[in-house]
Amino acid sequence: MYISYNEACGLGCSTLEKDLELCEKAGFDYIEIRFDMLMEYLRTHKAEDLAGFFASHHLKPHAFNALYLYPEFLGKDDDKKRRTFLMGQFLFACDIGKRIGNHHMIVVPPFLEGPNYSPFPGTEKERDENCIRMLRELGPIAGEYGMKLCFEPVGFPRSSVRNIQHARQIVETVSMDNVGYVFDAYNIYLYNGKNEFEVMKTVDKNKIFAVHVNSADDVPERERAQERRCFPGQGVVDMDRFLGVLKEIGYTGMCSIETFRPEHWERTPEWVVEQAYETTRRVMERNFVWEENGGFCSD
Repeated sequence: MYISYNEACGLGCSTLEKDLELCEKAGFDYIEIRFDMLMEYLRTHKAEDLAGFFASHHLKPHAFNALYLYPEFLGKDDDKKRRTFLMGQFLFACDIGKRIGNHHMIVVPPFLEGPNYSPFPGTEKERDENCIRMLRELGPIAGEYGMKLCFEPVGFPRSSVRNIQHARQIVETVSMDNVGYVFDAYNIYLYNGKNEFEVMKTVDKNKIFAVHVNSADDVPERERAQERRCFPGQGVVDMDRFLGVLKEIGYTGMCSIETFRPEHWERTPEWVVEQAYETTRRVMERNFVWEENGGFCSD
């Protein structure tokens, strides 16, 4: 497997330009680029600058983060202004991705604004129909740019798609080669507060386009939040079990460290990237899914 860095780790203290420099130096194979940090970068740089960097360095782009869907998107009740904005973001990312060699986009299903434990409204049938409609519309467009869509279940009740089984039902109904999954260890844990990762065995491994590794503080259910994420090996998420299941099913893709911890943003970008790399490398090495020059360890 390959080791990747998600820019959310240093969101409040770094820039894309700085992350490129530090991730290359640390030894990361891939970087997941945030939309907001990409836009800030393009204020003073061109897409050709980014393409040139990746062409001349070991570090490569993997996925854009993230396209956040809303229930009415591309439906009969969609708000024109909102639709125009989100489609503009989507098409812009597809275009930039093609130019710099970034071939994946994280897609987050609709979620309810507000407390994490407020249930998402509507029936499961309605949620399914919305997600299927959107992915069927976006999939062919993304395909024209060589882009794959990574659909991400998020375990909070306010999410419309909370677990792998539900995500699988949607992705299999859409049935497009470039529409698959991203599995985030903490987002899976959030569904029921358990390290039940064997369910990943039920999906087509070729549709697992990306993986997010992380852990989180051991706190009561109502205190669980994305801000509670921490680096692998430091919390309640069983990364050995998570990586063990992926290894068992033959996944050989990227493993990207993704945290959203504000206290980390008070540190230096150098500290964040170094800690992200070292903690992720150690847990991958311990589970025999990483080797010095990158790639998959068969034993």
